[in-house]
Amino acid sequence: MKALSMLEHLVEPDHRRVVELNFRICLVYELVSKIRDAISYCAKAISLCKSRIQNLKSSKDALLAGIDGGDASAAEGGSENSTVEKELEQLTSILPDLEKKLEDLSEANPSADMDEMVKAIASMVIEVMPKAASFTSSQIATSSNGFDSSVMSTAATTGSSGSTVTDLGVVGRGVKRASIKPISVEPAAKKPALDSPSLQGDNNINSEVVPATQTDESS
Repeated sequence: MKALSMLEHLVEPDHRRVVELNFRICLVYELVSKIRDAISYCAKAISLCKSRIQNLKSSKDALLAGIDGGDASAAEGGSENSTVEKELEQLTSILPDLEKKLEDLSEANPSADMDEMVKAIASMVIEVMPKAASFTSSQIATSSNGFDSSVMSTAATTGSSGSTVTDLGVVGRGVKRASIKPISVEPAAKKPALDSPSLQGDNNINSEVVPATQTDESS
């Protein structure tokens, strides 16, 4: 930056060296991903380049007019005209490259803004994590976005029906999570004892039928 300031005091503001230095600074900012600063210096280089081209064209026309007028220094004017034409040709050839670079930087600028946004969000998350770890279960249920509260309400509903119990266990960074444990199912109704009167009656009937069958076979 200091070199650019010194150069601007030594030569014309739109000198070719000033144009080149602005473009070099633009490339440096692009390498360190400071796209906005790179765009600023690239646009400045383009503006100075166009200004320089216009001034060179005016100088060329003035030199040609002096030569055509039969000036005594025609030979010297011809040499200056050659120098002007050479610089004009150089600047005219690099101007499209400068404009293309500015276009590329403008297209890359949204992605650079997105990277900065992602970094900012990541830093915010890192700052919030210790605070989130110190929350109690009641604070989490109150400050949540509805996910934890819905889980807790579901657990409370199922627990009140008598089929499940809710157990709060600590998981992760001190955050309590509801885990549901099923209650053992009540045993089924006991089978009737074999010595009940109805079963005994059935057994007596079977015992009476069997001998009758044997008697028929013997006959």
